[in-house]
Amino acid sequence: MPDAALLLPGGIIRPPVFRLSRRQETLLVVLLLLLGALLRLSAPGLTHFQADEARLYMRAWTMAQEGSLATHGIASSIGFPNSPVSVWLYALPLVIWPHVYAATLFTGLVNLLALAGCWWIARRYWGPVAALAALLLFAVAPWAVVHSRRIWAQNLLPPIVVLWAIGALLAFMERRPRFVILHLLALSLAVLVHFAAVALAPASLLLFILFRRRLGWRYVWAGLFLALLPAVPFLIYLSGEGGVSVAGLAERAGAGAFWQPASWRYAWLLFSGAELHSLAGPEQFRNYLASIPPVAPISALLGLLLLAGLLWLARQAWQGRRLASTGREIALLLLVWLLAPPLVFLVFPAPVVLHYLLPIYPAPFIVAGMGFSRLLSLLASQRRVVRWSPLAWLLLVAVAGVQIWGTFRLHQLVAREATPGGLSTPLAMHLEAVEAAKAIWQREGGEVLVASAGENPEIDGTAAIYDALLAGVPHRFVDVQQSALFPASPTVVLLSAETGDAAPAARPYFEAATERTEVPLRRGEGTVRLLAVAGAPLPAVALDEPAVFANWMRLVGYDPLSNGNNGAARWRLYWHPGDNPDPADYHIFNHLLDAVGNRVAQADAAAYAPWQWRAGDTVISTFELELPDEVARPLTMRTGFYRYPSLENVPVLDVALNPVADAVTLPAE
Repeated sequence: MPDAALLLPGGIIRPPVFRLSRRQETLLVVLLLLLGALLRLSAPGLTHFQADEARLYMRAWTMAQEGSLATHGIASSIGFPNSPVSVWLYALPLVIWPHVYAATLFTGLVNLLALAGCWWIARRYWGPVAALAALLLFAVAPWAVVHSRRIWAQNLLPPIVVLWAIGALLAFMERRPRFVILHLLALSLAVLVHFAAVALAPASLLLFILFRRRLGWRYVWAGLFLALLPAVPFLIYLSGEGGVSVAGLAERAGAGAFWQPASWRYAWLLFSGAELHSLAGPEQFRNYLASIPPVAPISALLGLLLLAGLLWLARQAWQGRRLASTGREIALLLLVWLLAPPLVFLVFPAPVVLHYLLPIYPAPFIVAGMGFSRLLSLLASQRRVVRWSPLAWLLLVAVAGVQIWGTFRLHQLVAREATPGGLSTPLAMHLEAVEAAKAIWQREGGEVLVASAGENPEIDGTAAIYDALLAGVPHRFVDVQQSALFPASPTVVLLSAETGDAAPAARPYFEAATERTEVPLRRGEGTVRLLAVAGAPLPAVALDEPAVFANWMRLVGYDPLSNGNNGAARWRLYWHPGDNPDPADYHIFNHLLDAVGNRVAQADAAAYAPWQWRAGDTVISTFELELPDEVARPLTMRTGFYRYPSLENVPVLDVALNPVADAVTLPAE
């Protein structure tokens, strides 16, 4: 088949705009792939690493190290669990190197395969000029780079989508029916990696309808069988413990607008690199924009190339008998690939976000590369190739240079300045804090205690981050807004920067610390503190006999009311958890009574989570109460526990273990 890129109306074949030797072309391809690798794989410590990344990494690490097959992925934003395929894929590098950088670099490496696939498709069907231009634009595309540097399921889509496209081209256009197996398997894997790839299903269906006579149905059935296999563990999970609420999904879907033209804008952003400044956050984006050249001319030039490519594809697709039929069909496939995702998400029953459009990669770059090739062909037809061709390439390289500079400046900003609402604290800074904690732990023994604003890594972001980075090290979590945990053994307390030493329950750690280390984060983000703690501080008032509750929690002492934050009164309880915790959640209530027994203030808060209780633990729970201006003294405090959310009181037991009260009464001053 003649090169479709060189076919003009009437079947006339033009010579290429310029010729490269095979060695020269190979050298340029290698250099562009190295450029793409540099942008995607360099400085992995700068990567964005928050709760979703941490939870996905932790599931993959567990699978790689324990050999257990994951049956589901992390929770999705639409309320439906993700399949385990992304976990399986990220587990592969962690078998070799069980470190978070292995998974981070894996994202970049597989996206290099997408770059290679982009070049292969463009080269095979539109020639070397289109292929080199497409590869250059895709290699430096800012959003493509961003989505190649982060542990995220949807970031694995581009290489799988490239396989989907290659399978379609070979099976339907080149009439090699066995490749329909690759097409169907890639479609299944893409959808299982992230549901956004379902946008490709209508494109596949259309191809099956149009080219049904070219299919070998034994290959179709084989493809469907292989496509189903990766979904089996997930389907088993969904049919059992992973069952989801249809009503809940319907409610979430109903909360979003059905007509969502933003899908077209997101598709444009992914191609053009526009609005990359949003990753700097609302406080820093102006500083970022001031450090880079104006982006509007870049968007205009890229838009021109994309428009030229689209017009030529449309012309190819409808040329009738004047153009080889294979050329029309390939143009049709590329148009369907490019347009299917924004069209599918144009009418969608849930809010659409940027990464839902990732299945378009790398179609727009192939179209733009083909548009660049067409424009050079037009210049060649005017006999101005000697004058304009080098200039056109120079302009394309300048566009790439500006985009590289924009990505570099963003990385510089993220490395040193807090970017709230944009990219998070770089992974390397979290790792530095973790390595400092490990150094103390290896010397002192015991465990590492992550003290932040939450106790559950499935819910709380900071807990999820350090749960992943401390994989393989004994560790627990404590919400330092409410509680301070002191295990029986030596402990390294990692006090997160988000809470800091101003957290109500943090002070006991500083009082008990025998060693302190600080790890500064970005400017404006504060400091992570590492505290070596050998034991719990003693209460100001120790009870003669602990007050024992029916859940075996033992209240052993308290600190009388003192000055707290913002004029509030601070109250502390010291207690030991039960040795045999049940799975119920408990809350602690504190009713402050005046001299005549009237309640003048109250403070309730969750008790330290029972699923983390260990024998020998001491917990200090801190409460702050707003006192009225006038109060009759002396003050007393009624303190007790209740189950949550049932609000059922936990009785106080006497020495014979009989219930005697629902609270203990303590002098408050």
